[in-house]
Amino acid sequence: MAASSEFSVRSSTGSYDVRIGAGQFHEAVASAALVVVDEALLDRVPATSVPVLAVPAGEETKTLAGCESLILRMREAGVRRGDHVVAVGGGVIQDLATFVTDVYMRGLPWSYVPTTLMAMADSCIGGKSSINVGDVKNLVGGIYPPSAVVVDPDFLASLSATARAAGFSEAAKIAFCRGPETFDGYLAAYDGFEGDPDALIDLVLRAKRWFVEIDEHDRKERRLLNFGHTFGHALEVAVDHRISHGLAVAFGVLCATRHPLAASGPQVDRLAAHCRDLIGSAEGVHEALSRFDGGRYERAFRADKKHGADAFHLILPAEGGGVAEVSTPSTPEDWDLILTVTQQTIASLEGPTA
Repeated sequence: MAASSEFSVRSSTGSYDVRIGAGQFHEAVASAALVVVDEALLDRVPATSVPVLAVPAGEETKTLAGCESLILRMREAGVRRGDHVVAVGGGVIQDLATFVTDVYMRGLPWSYVPTTLMAMADSCIGGKSSINVGDVKNLVGGIYPPSAVVVDPDFLASLSATARAAGFSEAAKIAFCRGPETFDGYLAAYDGFEGDPDALIDLVLRAKRWFVEIDEHDRKERRLLNFGHTFGHALEVAVDHRISHGLAVAFGVLCATRHPLAASGPQVDRLAAHCRDLIGSAEGVHEALSRFDGGRYERAFRADKKHGADAFHLILPAEGGGVAEVSTPSTPEDWDLILTVTQQTIASLEGPTA
């Protein structure tokens, strides 16, 4: 079945195609020697003669122990060098499959079928793996691009309002980082999403492609896509992962817009209002925030891999649009400022709509 949109992403290992359109999923599975799938989606995998390995899509899965478990299952299934793996699921499955295919027999070809809006509109391109170690989120990983990415919007129908809000949060972040024109285009595509989801996904992925192609290994421009993540990752730990990654990013964006060094203006206000609306449309946020543990938050924030030994590295809204990386000291006074901004953001979300 022809895709409604198709483009290529350049990477250090060669270009790979991104195909967006309903009905693409079955074609992707037909090319597999092995399918790794979120166990909740096992019944969506079409009949196939190749092994299908179902795994739970929780944070406890994307750990070194979880990777080892999958590697041993692949070995038992007879997977050999050169076998093509198709991964089907959201971000956890993507992280797991990216890491495992990178290291299994020194590298297997793989393709990815994202099934959440967050994965469709963000993480499916770029080739990053992020694995949790202990209480530190995404401490270990690498970059191992897929052979192809197949985005099938048919999966969107099964997503909850909360899952959609998480996906829109990441999409809005990417569009804002790319610049004012892209963010305006995103807001228009968001308004028309129900009638044409492909348009928003295509716009955001093409925006992310710019960052991936210009800085694949995350040394300069691509680091800007960490907008909202330093605050957001720490929040996830501080509430015992009772809030999804995408919504935590929306929270982190709100924190970043409150920082005294962040630029202000109408577009920043529109971004903040949009993030508030997305958080307000999700379930369980207020209860999750009530679990906030300041000690765990500080430890997780300070452990963020983007920081230096004596400085915080924050991505904040910049003058003229987009974002910029800002370095600040990490003294007790600077930490008090970070905590105040975070607590103010939590307080601003309290109420019946949070």
